[in-house]
Amino acid sequence: MIKRLIDEYADAIILSLAAVGLVFSHALMSFSLAFMFLRVLFCNHKRIKTAPKRLLVVMLSFFALMLAGCLWSKDSGEALAQLNKNLPFLIVPLYFFTVPPLDKKKTRYIAALFVLSVITGSLIGLVRLFFFDYADIRIALSFSSHIRFALFVCLIIGFVCIYLLQRGNSLSKRKVVCAIGLIVYLTGYLVASSSLTGIMILLILFVPMSLWQCWKKTSHNVFAIYSFLLVIGICSLAYYVVDCARDYFVPKQERVENGFIENGYYCYSSDKDKAEIEKAQMSKGLEKYLSIAADSLFQDGEYRYSYTDIACRYLNSKGLSRTLESWNKLSAQDLENIRNGIPNYVYACGNPLKVRLYKTFFEFESYRKWGKIKGSSLIQKTELWQKTAMVCQKDCNWLHGVGTGDLKGELNRELIKHSSPLSDSNLMPHNQFLSVYASWGLIGLVVFGIWLLYPAFATKLNKSAYYLWFFGVIAISMLSEDTLDNQQGIMLFSIVNTFLICHNAERDKKAVTLQR
Repeated sequence: MIKRLIDEYADAIILSLAAVGLVFSHALMSFSLAFMFLRVLFCNHKRIKTAPKRLLVVMLSFFALMLAGCLWSKDSGEALAQLNKNLPFLIVPLYFFTVPPLDKKKTRYIAALFVLSVITGSLIGLVRLFFFDYADIRIALSFSSHIRFALFVCLIIGFVCIYLLQRGNSLSKRKVVCAIGLIVYLTGYLVASSSLTGIMILLILFVPMSLWQCWKKTSHNVFAIYSFLLVIGICSLAYYVVDCARDYFVPKQERVENGFIENGYYCYSSDKDKAEIEKAQMSKGLEKYLSIAADSLFQDGEYRYSYTDIACRYLNSKGLSRTLESWNKLSAQDLENIRNGIPNYVYACGNPLKVRLYKTFFEFESYRKWGKIKGSSLIQKTELWQKTAMVCQKDCNWLHGVGTGDLKGELNRELIKHSSPLSDSNLMPHNQFLSVYASWGLIGLVVFGIWLLYPAFATKLNKSAYYLWFFGVIAISMLSEDTLDNQQGIMLFSIVNTFLICHNAERDKKAVTLQR
């Protein structure tokens, strides 16, 4: 009786824990992985014995590469930590090849649970962001990485779109409306949370895939209209970005050579005497209008900023001179914005896309003027890519890399050597392909490529719209993130990738024979 119940419900419970844990809890992910391992040990092994050995070997090859890389790794402690973190690449494939496949009903419940978890997480993030004192989505989503969460959202949007395209004619109106509402809400979440990564992934994948599906399933007239609307939409977005850039970078006053510009106005006078006078005026304004001491600092996450500097930038962003008289021209809301540490009035405008663009422009300008790197997402990534490339050129063996546990140390040494502000920040390269090459060299890149591509072709998943969307989201994210270097990313890829491969193999016996 107990054995029958375990066989019937254990896997659904394990995957449900993983689905909720992916969004909310690292502990739940660890529990689900531990239960998977127990199932591998004590489950009937008939199915894995009849599984295609080549496919299974390839799906375990990336973990085998990490294991081999420990042999030439100098930092054995970090190497073991990396192996422990990447255990899902070993356990999850063995699990799915060992246990019987879930029926459709249980699979749908688990998928619905994951979608519900993402919706709940997004609502928590938005409420914290707009109704409580949370500076940005990274802090509001304290239970999840905002980048990985954006990947979850992109996956759901794509899967629901494909589901509508493939089965829309057979669905009830209520289901169609719910699906469209979900797509609109989650897309709105990406915009409201200023997730440039999520928005870029949607643009890069959605445009070609939707055109392809429209070409296959509709008339030439519908395809032409849809293509025209897409072009109009993309051109409108591009025009908006250019217009914001013009407003930010094109001077609205006499040009100042090498001056720091924000919202078209020059801030931080190059005349030291004038700069000191302006600073004194801002200090008086803070004390008079906000009762804030001149040397007070505003705490924003891990960073602290001078209130004097915040006031200087805020007045400048509105085109006001940095004088005590200019404070009279500020509204009550402006004064409250300064009190809340907002340095540019645009940041409080309520348009998340415009806010994200202006913050990105500020990062570019800070780097151009002062070489500021830390705290700037895109500039930080550029710095890490450059220094990782130096590690690849100078410090790692082109054939087998630096080893499983040495990349973080080698990258940090390169950062220290060049006096980078990112020294001792414990950051990885933020590019999965660079990480693989630096860690395991050309051998690693070849194994990584086969590990990524072979299973899909072996099981004919390369023809599945669902898999192509999933693979596209992961592949694009790996260009600017260490997607497979954290527990969320590793579990997401391991579970979804292996599930889709085993599901397709089970359904298409001609591709790969997997028996119960």
